[in-house]
Amino acid sequence: MNGADAPRAAGLLLSLLSGGLLFLAFPPADLGWLAFVALVPLLAVAARTTPRTAALYGLACGTAFFAPLLYWITIVMSLYGGLSIVVAASILALLVLYLATYVALYAALVAAASVRWGWRGLLLAPVFWVGLEILRGHLLTGFPWGLAGYSQWRNLALLQLSSLGGVYLTSFVVLLANSGLALLLLRPPGRAPRTAGVLLLALAATAHLGGRAILPLAESWSAGPPSGPAPIRVAAIQANVAQGVKWRPGEEQRIVADLLAMSDEAAQEGADLVIWPESSSPLSFYRPAATVGATAAVPIEPRREFLQMVEDSARQGGYTLIAGSVGYHYEGERLRATNSAFVIGPDGVGSSYDKVHLVPFGEYVPLGKVLFFVDRMVQGAIAEFAPGRRLRPLATPAGQAGTFVCYEAIFPELVRRVAISSDFLINITNDAWFGRSAAPRQHLAMAVFRAPENRRWLVRAANTGISALVDPGGRVVASTPLEVRTILSGRIAKQSGPTLYARTGDVFAWACAIVTLLSGAALRAAVPRRALGGRAP
Repeated sequence: MNGADAPRAAGLLLSLLSGGLLFLAFPPADLGWLAFVALVPLLAVAARTTPRTAALYGLACGTAFFAPLLYWITIVMSLYGGLSIVVAASILALLVLYLATYVALYAALVAAASVRWGWRGLLLAPVFWVGLEILRGHLLTGFPWGLAGYSQWRNLALLQLSSLGGVYLTSFVVLLANSGLALLLLRPPGRAPRTAGVLLLALAATAHLGGRAILPLAESWSAGPPSGPAPIRVAAIQANVAQGVKWRPGEEQRIVADLLAMSDEAAQEGADLVIWPESSSPLSFYRPAATVGATAAVPIEPRREFLQMVEDSARQGGYTLIAGSVGYHYEGERLRATNSAFVIGPDGVGSSYDKVHLVPFGEYVPLGKVLFFVDRMVQGAIAEFAPGRRLRPLATPAGQAGTFVCYEAIFPELVRRVAISSDFLINITNDAWFGRSAAPRQHLAMAVFRAPENRRWLVRAANTGISALVDPGGRVVASTPLEVRTILSGRIAKQSGPTLYARTGDVFAWACAIVTLLSGAALRAAVPRRALGGRAP
């Protein structure tokens, strides 16, 4: 199977083609079906060259995928991070290079496996991909943006598999199809390779058919238990406050009045639970009594006038509010801010949740002493942001609300840990940073998976959109346009009982990671050095 290397220029072009096709499988193009064939060109060239050359091809593929997928990072960091466009573009380039390195490792592993085991090396390609995906989701705080499985967020059949093994199982099915097609395309001698290729495609098709068989059950889960409580009427408030306006002096009262007016309107339409987005108001519910030279001796007090207005609105409207706001606490003598969600009802403030996984460069600066020139982009806090310490649902009269904030939506393991003791899920976010770029659509696509993974309704409230209601099967029941002031209303139902994924977490993906690491070590030891860097035997 390992003949002479394909001409390097042709290999690079095919690798770039793979990256481009994979990009098109995600929003904004959103051609999810392309994911099933996107990596075939990369696999075809990697399986017929040396690991060193394959790594170069993988780097090209990863760059062609991640650079257009994440182009919006430059806009965000230049507009809100105070960076020049050159520095912002340089940071994006470093991030793309880091992410593309995983694809380079993937291609090198496929090539080494092909050197060692011939066509059988492609049978391990899905395992290698998933193993590297979960490592990417955890190393250096993790950045699981653009996992292959997320391309299937509109594919209701494959979404059902996430209740068994999370989004990583969906990625595995996507890679089964790619590997099967690559085997058939390469046409190695003998009957066994063709049989193996057909088998891989059959496994991918069987997974799809199995998901379709589960769909009728998903519809019944959406309605809740037949003898259960009445549906919960919810309303997500999309006030559409531009990021540059929220912190402008003199805008506070107008923004708060608008939020309360929209909440009152939602209550008149029957909402039991009203959700404001992340950092929805420029006013926090609590603040230090003094903002200059604050120490532990300076108490943190409620902002009484603001709280009273919200409590009065909830009392008169008969609803409970979940609102995103900045919270404060002391760590020793140091004042720290938290990105928090609060429950507020007629009787005042109830439970709260502090965001656990903060956004690098958005809410804190990694290696701050080195990157001292990079500003935090989040405004409105008078102290450095600190991560929360506990994952727990918010207690509301409607039920236990498994709440997660913005960026946390892309981490399946984090949401799983709070969802297992929740009746439904709440995602509050502020995607105003992204404008009308592809990022809000990509963010929504990832958040959608959290519903079928845990078989819970998901209510997503986004400041400028996209707000959405997602049923336990992953169907987006309702959503809003970007940059429109609106109220998204609907009904959800409580769900109980953990899915297999909720019980076991990412066991499948970590098993793939272990096999990947062990295979890498074994191949490094077994494959001759000349085959690693020279021409394949």
